[in-house]
Amino acid sequence: MFKSFLSNKGTGPFFIFFLFILLCPLVSGASSEFISDLDLDDSDPVEFSSRIMEIDYGNGVLMVAENEVMIVDLVIGDEQFTTLVTDPKGDVISFESLHTGQKVLVRGLKLADGRVLASMVQLHGDSGLTIQTVREITSVE
Repeated sequence: MFKSFLSNKGTGPFFIFFLFILLCPLVSGASSEFISDLDLDDSDPVEFSSRIMEIDYGNGVLMVAENEVMIVDLVIGDEQFTTLVTDPKGDVISFESLHTGQKVLVRGLKLADGRVLASMVQLHGDSGLTIQTVREITSVE
C-alpha cells in the first residue's frame, strides 16, 4: 500500500543530480576556464586609478580606464585568487555595492590579452558619493 519515495524509477537520477548541485562550490566572478597557468606566466603587476565605466555584475567584470577588470574567487593550478573589494578605509564591501562613475584604485595582474585579474579594487574617498544638504526656505510676506 505504502511505497517509499525513493523507490520510484525517476527519483534516483534526480536525487543524484540534486546532491551534485548542492555539493558543487558556487563561485562568483570570472571562471577559471578562461584563465590558465600560462596566462599567469605572461602577466605583469599593474596598478591604476580611474572611474568605473561599466559593470557586468553577472560575470564579475568592471571596465576601468578601458581595462577589463575581473573580480574573481577561483583556484588556478594550486593557487587561490580572490579579489578584495573595499571602501576608502579598507573595509571589505560587496561587489554589488559598486556603481558606474565611482573612482577606484585597481591592483592586480595584467594578462597578455589585456584583461586584468584584480587582487584589490578600492573605492576612493571622492568616489562620486554626494552629500546632500537641506536648507530651510522661509517665505517673506
